[in-house]
Amino acid sequence: MAYYKRHTCFLSSIIVFLLCCNLACGKKEADTQSATQHAASIKFEGEVPSVHKKTMADEEIEKNKRLLEANPNDAVAYYNLGLLYDEKGMLDESLAAYKKASDLNPSMTESLVGQGNILNKKGKSDEAISVFKKAIEVNSHYAEAYEGLGLVYVHKKQEEDAAASFNKAINLNPGLVNSRYNLGILYAKKSQFNEAVTEWTKAIEINPRKTEIHYNLGIAYTKLGKLDEAISVWQKALTVRPDVADFHYVIGLVYKEKGDFDNAEASLKKALDVNPDMVEVHKVLEELYRSKGMLGDADREAELYKSRSSPHH
Repeated sequence: MAYYKRHTCFLSSIIVFLLCCNLACGKKEADTQSATQHAASIKFEGEVPSVHKKTMADEEIEKNKRLLEANPNDAVAYYNLGLLYDEKGMLDESLAAYKKASDLNPSMTESLVGQGNILNKKGKSDEAISVFKKAIEVNSHYAEAYEGLGLVYVHKKQEEDAAASFNKAINLNPGLVNSRYNLGILYAKKSQFNEAVTEWTKAIEINPRKTEIHYNLGIAYTKLGKLDEAISVWQKALTVRPDVADFHYVIGLVYKEKGDFDNAEASLKKALDVNPDMVEVHKVLEELYRSKGMLGDADREAELYKSRSSPHH
C-alpha cells in the first residue's frame, strides 16, 4: 500500500512537471534532478545535429550568399538565410536576414513569422506579438502566424489567448502538430484530460515520431484511470524510440500499479538495460521484490539504490 500511494503520487505529479517544462519549450533540462524527476522531465524534441548536417547548413548559407551577390534584392534568399541561421542558433543573424526579406517584400508573410519566432526565442515577447499581428494583417489565413502568436502568449502566461490562437491555427491548418501539442498541454493544465487526449491523439496521427506527445498522452490516460491505454501508447512510442529508458520505466510503474508484477519487473529491467544510471528503478524493483516475498533480491536492489544514489557515487 505504501508503494501504491507513493507511485500514484508520482503518476499524479509527473504531468505537472511536464506541463511546466515542456510547453513551448525547446531547451533541454540540466541533469540535476533526482531519478524520478528525470523520468518526468526528459524531452524528446530532436537529436543533436550531426557534423554532416552542420556542414550542409553552412554550404546552403554560402549558396544563398552567392545568390545575393548576383541579386542583392532577392527576398527569398534572405528568407532562406533566416531559416538557416535559425537552425544553427545564430538568432541575431537570422533576425537580420528575415527583416531584410521583409524590407524587400513587405507582403512575405513567412519572413514576418520568422521574425516573430526569433523575437520570441530572444524573450522579446511584445515585439514578437506586434510582428505576428502584422503578419496576420498581411494574410489572415496564414496558420503559422497564429501558432507563433500562441507560443508568445504561453510565454506571457496568457493561456486563454494562447488557446484561442492555437485553435485558430488548427482551424486554418488541421495538420499543425505543434499547435495541437501545446493546446493539449493547456487543456491538461486545466485538468481537461479528455480534451487533451483528443488533441494529442490527432497530433500523433499526423506525426507518429514526435514521442513527447506519446509520453504526455500516456500520462493523460493515467489521469483518466485508463492504465491499459497508457501502456499501449508508450509501447507504440518504443517502436519509434526503443532507446528511451523512460518509456520502459513508466510502463513498469503502471504495471506495478495494476498488480502485474511480472510485466512490471520486465519493463523496469529493460529500463536499466537501456540506461543503467536510472537509480530510481532499483528502488521500485526493491519494493516489487518485497511484495513478492523475494527478500534476497529486494535487499540487493536496496543496496544498489543506496550506493548509486549516494552523492559520492
